[in-house]
Amino acid sequence: MVTKNSSNPDEIVHVQVKPGQVIRIGDHAYGDRGTPQVRRGDLGRITGGAWTEVHPDQVPDVGDLPAAA
Repeated sequence: MVTKNSSNPDEIVHVQVKPGQVIRIGDHAYGDRGTPQVRRGDLGRITGGAWTEVHPDQVPDVGDLPAAA
């Protein structure tokens, strides 16, 4: 998802870890369906599994998401 300030590296964005995945941001790990807040300029530091940017007002309820395959 792209927001109106997508070129601002200091903008805080929400990323949600895809079901069954684990991501790392620096020394911190975020598991299945975690939703960390990250500076847009730090998105390139995310390593590991799959994630997607989500709008903070539209963060999916984890109970509504399908189980990991």
